[in-house]
Amino acid sequence: MRIALSPRFGVQLLGLVAVLLAPLAARAAEKPLGIVDSQRIWEEYPAAKDVQEQWEKYIRDVEKEVAEKERALTRLAEEISSQKMLLGEEALNAKMQNFEQQKAEYNRFREQIDQRVQQEYQTKTGPITDQVKTIAERIGKEEGFGLIIDVSAFSVLFLDPDVDLTNKVLAALARGDQE
Repeated sequence: MRIALSPRFGVQLLGLVAVLLAPLAARAAEKPLGIVDSQRIWEEYPAAKDVQEQWEKYIRDVEKEVAEKERALTRLAEEISSQKMLLGEEALNAKMQNFEQQKAEYNRFREQIDQRVQQEYQTKTGPITDQVKTIAERIGKEEGFGLIIDVSAFSVLFLDPDVDLTNKVLAALARGDQE
C-alpha cells in the first residue's frame, strides 16, 4: 500500500529532512551518501513479489466480504423503500430500527476490517522490510556510507547511479543474506 503525496509536500519533507540531517552531514562529510529504491525491491525481489501477490489476493477476498455486507444492507434499504406505503407505522418503525441496527453492525465490521487489513499488511510486509533495512545497515557499515536513503519515500530530481545500492541489496536478498 503506497500513499501518494503531492510534489510540494515531498519537497517540503525533503527540505525538513535536509535541515534535520545537516549536523550529521557535517560530521559525515567524508562519508558517501547511498540510496536504496524499495519500490524496485518490491518489483524485482521474488519473495517480495510473492508477498505482493498474497496481499493482493487478501485484499480481493476482503473486498468480496465487504461487498457482500454492503449488498445485504442495500437490499434491506430497498425492501423498506418498496414496502414503505404498504406497512403500518409500527411495522415500518420496526424495519427502520432493524436497518439502523444492521447499519451500525456494518460500520463496526468496517472498522474491524480496516484494523485487520492494516495488521495483515504489517504482518506480510514487515519481514521483507526488516530484511532490507538489515542489509542496508550492513552495507552502510561495511562500505563506510554516512547515510542511506530510501528514494521511494522522496522525490528525486537527479541521482548519480553510482550511489544506488539497490542492486547490492537485491543481490544479497537473492543470496539469502540476513546479516
